[in-house]
Amino acid sequence: MTVDILLATYNGAKYVEAQIHSIISQSHKDWRLVIHDDGSKDNTVTIIKKFSAVDSRIMLVDDGVSFGNAGQNFMYLLQFSSADYIMFCDQDDIWFDNKLDVLYQEIKNKEFPCAVYCNADAYDGSKVVSKNITLFHRSTLENSLFLNSGVQGCSLMFNRKLLNCLKEFPNYVYMHDHLITIASVTFGKLFHIDDSLMLYRQHDSNVTGNINNSLLSRMKQFLFTRNSVIDKKHYEANLSFFEKYSPVISRKNKEIFNAYFAYPKKNRLERLGIILKYQFVIGNHYSILFVKTLLRKPI
Repeated sequence: MTVDILLATYNGAKYVEAQIHSIISQSHKDWRLVIHDDGSKDNTVTIIKKFSAVDSRIMLVDDGVSFGNAGQNFMYLLQFSSADYIMFCDQDDIWFDNKLDVLYQEIKNKEFPCAVYCNADAYDGSKVVSKNITLFHRSTLENSLFLNSGVQGCSLMFNRKLLNCLKEFPNYVYMHDHLITIASVTFGKLFHIDDSLMLYRQHDSNVTGNINNSLLSRMKQFLFTRNSVIDKKHYEANLSFFEKYSPVISRKNKEIFNAYFAYPKKNRLERLGIILKYQFVIGNHYSILFVKTLLRKPI
């Protein structure tokens, strides 16, 4: 199989059947779907077994291991992957039938560690409520570290060469997609296709939270939130990543990491200087990070 799709499930009976149908409908047919359930109390596993019984490409890892955490479940699934290309899959989304093929065509001829991601439309179960929910794209450490997130895991495809850079994982991983994102901009390259190739379902049980649909709501959140510039959990995950892989990180990227780690320890004027010197940006603009630095506590 050219692509392993890693699906982490938990109490997803209401949605998982539609998601699996959307995978079966992909125009790119050379895939394997590897599923690990995190101790569902509903009939999620029964639904999965129904599909695996009739499609040999669908594999349920039924080992009784439970984490109570979606990120850890996805990290656990990585050990069952053997394909040259890997994708994460949420249980409640719906993929457009060209998603796999578009991402695969973009990455297949790249002979270095890398990942590619697409955009998505927010979906409330009956209609699209927001188009192209990813507003800020990234391709380097400088435009990734201050985003306090990884690229949405369900939008990513990455190659075996990138995963091989992570033979042993850091001591602390906040989320699976954050690890892959930071690895791609540290050891290789990260590409994006600004096309919506999936419906990202919005509901009260979203593991990673819902998307603010309107520009106004996003502006209000940005201006009036009490959040810090740097999210502490992502900071700790980045520090753990750096400590784990420091011997093989390039000198330039070490300098960028160290500037980021120093940022919350400096006064406001020094923080602004760090942004300018190391070209840290959000959405490829200094202005957003400048305003955050002026309005918010650093961490």
